[in-house]
Amino acid sequence: MEVAIIGSGVSGLSCAFRLNQHGVKPTLFERRSIIGEAVNLCGVHLNCFNMVSDNPLRFFEKNYNLKIEPMCTLKEMVMCSADKKVTIKGNLGYILNRGPGMTSIERQLFDKVDAYFYFDTYIMGPIIDDIRKQFDAVVIATGCADIPKHLGVLKESVIIQVRSGIFDGNYKTGQIISWMKTEYSNNLFAYLIPITENRAVLTLLVDNVTPDELDYMWKKMLIEENITNNILETWEQEYDGGRLKTNQIGNIYFVGNAGGLTDDFMGFGIVNAIASGIFAADAIVGRTNYQESLEAILKRLDKIHNFKLLAEKIGKDNWKHMTQ
Repeated sequence: MEVAIIGSGVSGLSCAFRLNQHGVKPTLFERRSIIGEAVNLCGVHLNCFNMVSDNPLRFFEKNYNLKIEPMCTLKEMVMCSADKKVTIKGNLGYILNRGPGMTSIERQLFDKVDAYFYFDTYIMGPIIDDIRKQFDAVVIATGCADIPKHLGVLKESVIIQVRSGIFDGNYKTGQIISWMKTEYSNNLFAYLIPITENRAVLTLLVDNVTPDELDYMWKKMLIEENITNNILETWEQEYDGGRLKTNQIGNIYFVGNAGGLTDDFMGFGIVNAIASGIFAADAIVGRTNYQESLEAILKRLDKIHNFKLLAEKIGKDNWKHMTQ
């Protein structure tokens, strides 16, 4: 069986891993020259957003022999909105390394995969029509909505400007600080994740702005939150996603963010990316129905989307009551 996977991020590599277990060695096309993001980031999974299992990492290990090591357990989350600050403690979820580092989730998956890799290869939407004829199955794991849009399955488009920076200082590992619905984030948020006791990644996500306006919002955030720590590095990216009408058309499967499986409220999608890659592989070899496998995830994402719409309708001053 010949399978092409477009994109070697979390969902694409998870699909390749599962295909290997079925005796299939896929071909992966990656537009970049490396595995993972170009910079070291942190990903978050909150247990309250569980869609696959109460303990998804344990679930993947037990059911698919896929062991993923998180950077640490998330033990404390501080949510700030208007003049309200709420602190939640406990076993809240995971913080995971993302990027080119050897301990990143992408690298962990890459080390477990046997595939034909083609780096620096950008597969554009129109080329998919030719690729689908050359392979028995094609998995779209590009992390963006360009191919779903080209193929007419994009139902709603979401474009978010993102800026992140590494700051020095004194931090508590296992903690996340978030700022919700502020004047500098519109309907979205900013969050700070310590990666060591003296380094943290601060990320701002803003909707309905241009890249130039993002720079103004970033400076406004630093001033309003009195963040004066030394900035070691910053970078920007545009999040291009959305919700799909369907996650499969013929022999084409949409996984991860390209499959609309990142929640559009908090931006969490790592567990869904892994699960969708595995589910797509099982469907490709004829063991399951892909759309049915995603049903529970899609229903939960719909609920999160409706909550987001509700949050957008209320004023910023009232938002603090929803964080309690």
